[in-house]
Amino acid sequence: MAVNTVGVTEKTPDRMLLDAGAIYKNLEFDETTGEFDGEALGATSGGNEFVVEIEQRQPEIDGAKSRIKGLKFVNSHEAHLVVNLKEVTAENIKAAIGPADIDDTDEEFDIISGRQSIQDSDYLDNISYVGRLSGSNKPVVIMLDNALSAEGFTMTSEDDNEAVIPITFHSHLDADDIGSDKVPYRIYYPKADTGTTT
Repeated sequence: MAVNTVGVTEKTPDRMLLDAGAIYKNLEFDETTGEFDGEALGATSGGNEFVVEIEQRQPEIDGAKSRIKGLKFVNSHEAHLVVNLKEVTAENIKAAIGPADIDDTDEEFDIISGRQSIQDSDYLDNISYVGRLSGSNKPVVIMLDNALSAEGFTMTSEDDNEAVIPITFHSHLDADDIGSDKVPYRIYYPKADTGTTT
């Protein structure tokens, strides 16, 4: 089989992740129907960014002159999602702050107040990116478990433009999963359409 100097193949048009996607909170996957359901966080601007950071450790071995297969270990495995939120609600401001409360007893205003402690209720069940693959009717979904804003609340406003609130959501393990091999995120990637029907 000959090789080519260009990576494009006949499958390339079906393998592109298009546009900025949408951000959902507390998304659920129904295994019986194969469908997702959740609450859209709101409109974004400037795209969104998913990052997985893995710190690996290679033990130093006397006499070894290069890296050795099988002698690498994962020290940490972190995932976060940066959302550039354009749609502002009281719930979104609270989500951006993280440890905060909303007082909705006032007739005119929802009052958002930060606090010094993080409570279990501050974590979203998950935060998810939902994107569109060029060759599939099914979405690409990146889901971060136990999501919490990591960097606080920043809002910049200017004339002739709308404010964009960048939020960095970090994923967190459940306490029951400590010591396991689990990581608190997963990617639902649609299988290629085989053209067969069942």
